[in-house]
Amino acid sequence: MKHRVVFAGLVVAVLLMFAFTPSLLAQVEEILGDTSQMQIEADTVEHSQQTGEARARGNVRIIYGNLTMTADDVAVNQETEDFTATGNVVIDLKDGGQWRAPAVKGNFKTRAFSFGPYRLDGSVWHSGGDGGENSADGNQTLHNAWLSTCDCPEPHYRLSASSIGHRADNRFFAKNVVLRFGRVPVFYLPFLWGSTNANQFGYILKPGYSGKRGAYLQVGRVWKLGDDHSAKAYVDVMSKRGVGLGADYEQSNERRDVDLTAYGLHDTDTPETSDGFNRRFESKDDRYRVNYYHRERLSAKLSLRLNLDLLSDIEMLEDWFRRDYRRYEQPKSYLDVSYDERWYSVGIALRPRLNEFYTVSETLPEIRLDIPRVRLGVLPLMYQSETKAGYHSMKWRNFALGRDQLLPLGVFDPAQHGDLDDYRSMRADTVHFIYLPFELRDRVTVTPRAGARATYYNQSSKTRVTGNDIANNLAVDNPDNVFAINAIRNYDDDGGEITRFAFETGIEARTSMSSDWLDLALPALSIQDLRHVVEPYVNYTYASTPTEDRDFIYFFDEIDRLEKQNFLRLGLDQRLNTRRDGGVVSVLRWQSYADVHFDRGEESGRYGGDLGNRLDVMPRRDLRFWGVLLHDMGEGEIHRGELGTRLGEEERLNLSLRYIYRNDHLSRSAWSMGSSLVDLTGESSYIKKMFETSDIAAGDLNVPINALTSVNIHAEYDFEENRLSEHFYTLRRQLHCWVMSLGVGWDNSDFQAMIMFHLTAFPKVKLDLDF
Repeated sequence: MKHRVVFAGLVVAVLLMFAFTPSLLAQVEEILGDTSQMQIEADTVEHSQQTGEARARGNVRIIYGNLTMTADDVAVNQETEDFTATGNVVIDLKDGGQWRAPAVKGNFKTRAFSFGPYRLDGSVWHSGGDGGENSADGNQTLHNAWLSTCDCPEPHYRLSASSIGHRADNRFFAKNVVLRFGRVPVFYLPFLWGSTNANQFGYILKPGYSGKRGAYLQVGRVWKLGDDHSAKAYVDVMSKRGVGLGADYEQSNERRDVDLTAYGLHDTDTPETSDGFNRRFESKDDRYRVNYYHRERLSAKLSLRLNLDLLSDIEMLEDWFRRDYRRYEQPKSYLDVSYDERWYSVGIALRPRLNEFYTVSETLPEIRLDIPRVRLGVLPLMYQSETKAGYHSMKWRNFALGRDQLLPLGVFDPAQHGDLDDYRSMRADTVHFIYLPFELRDRVTVTPRAGARATYYNQSSKTRVTGNDIANNLAVDNPDNVFAINAIRNYDDDGGEITRFAFETGIEARTSMSSDWLDLALPALSIQDLRHVVEPYVNYTYASTPTEDRDFIYFFDEIDRLEKQNFLRLGLDQRLNTRRDGGVVSVLRWQSYADVHFDRGEESGRYGGDLGNRLDVMPRRDLRFWGVLLHDMGEGEIHRGELGTRLGEEERLNLSLRYIYRNDHLSRSAWSMGSSLVDLTGESSYIKKMFETSDIAAGDLNVPINALTSVNIHAEYDFEENRLSEHFYTLRRQLHCWVMSLGVGWDNSDFQAMIMFHLTAFPKVKLDLDF
């Protein structure tokens, strides 16, 4: 038993060699188990009462829990607590981890030890070096050490350092750090510091080249500050754009979401469309973005949402935050506090304009009271209302270049081609609806409705601004339409206060029918049983002409543009459902609607409205088709069309094709205050817009060459410009310990080249080089 205790101490001491694997140290007791279960094998085992030394010689093998240690010679002195293990010292764990060294020596009492050349192979990390030591205070040092996730005897890549110091709190400091591919050095850092806890830190290392940035290098640090929040800081060094500094912070849990982004640089190649200007704005060399989002559940019913997005210039988002730019070209800043009860919801909201190069309808502030559709006691009636009151201000973009500097002398007219004036008004709006739902023969749900809206403004205009005028104003306000010749029309502030009343009645009827094929099985299409669901509906809306002409009411949003509505919508929603993957999915969905107006529209002068269709077909997991078509029955033209298909699964051979068409037209409204209407393309609102023609075809092709290699091709062709606007080519290769992607491409003549390495062994700590 004495021998077991002595050698157990030795094994624990040597196990400290794994100190760079904290998850292992946290499980020492679980790995080792009870000393009474230790097995000791050796050619000879001796114990000297005189010297207090226990020694095992020849083929020493110690099995202790889930750990096996082998060596040629092991000695422990019980008096001095010194120990040595020599001759091919190896520790093996049942999970596959292994540590090897020619010898190790130290002292149990001080926990100081040293060892020579070693090799460590864990389940994820692999390391080696010339040797190291552990001091009495728990600090460790490795000499000429390297680290990699590659398990080859000679790793394909490694991070090496002349010395690595490691403290008991898992923090480390490394000198002369070199990233090597094979034996070739590709990157050097004089110092590197952090934590060996992979859940608490990470590094960013992105060298590369692009047409806009030139040769660049991004170096940064990531901190895992807890289970639900993290932070990172980084530096961008770019040959064409200068030096940028950035920092991010994220926190996410059930109660709170926080996201902070800050980035700034002195741009040495500021985008300009003319000398000193970018479109109609002054160009900025000092560029930045500060974005702060906060969601807080203050109580079970009270919540807060805040978003602040401050930008230096209109190009900042597109240049440096492309993903956000594609999601929303113009970010919103707002504060919203809501209290939600079962029968009502109250709140207060602010929406300021932080960036003068954006057009924003400010609300400073606005309070609201919403009552969802509820039954009125024992009556068969349902009631719903929404009330808002606030101070609104329309702030147009502050252009630096006037239109007199852009339009030719023969075209420019000071009376028509000036800039847009801001305006403001207090607005209080309330809308109330009563519904009387009933069933016809338990098959058809019929819902008559009637409602009224009252809106008060403390300011209005005596100058008429029509829907076409607003469309022209929006066209001139478009920063991409620099040389727009549209005439603008401004409101004045001479109209005084007004109160507008609007009324709406309508009736909606819908039903649902289905037929089943319960014995149908199509294994090739993953179809098991089939149900055809048909939901036809009809919705008639009549809204009388409001009591005040909308052309004299300040325009902030759709509420201000109410007009007479008298139309019938005929709709049909069809689905083919099947059972797949333990649930119900639609292998086909076809949504259709047609609007028939009972008054002539000013856009076409005809009664016909929009005929909208959307078809989604997914007969298999690897096959999908979709199409959207919006046809103006009054003008007899297609306003928008989209066709697309995806063939193949994501990781296999797959092809995606899509075609998008939109003609230039002025949209016509089909809008209801008291019911929801399907809008497949976002063109049915009260706000008239002049849509420009677009005619684009795009495709993506992914071709697996073998199990480890694939090629991806993306292309987009603009038929209006008669040019290939985008095309990218990427080669992806699964290597032994990483995935490598090589790519080149052009985005509107801007050349880009890319190489990325993603480590496969440890997804939380990865090396990502992006060219």
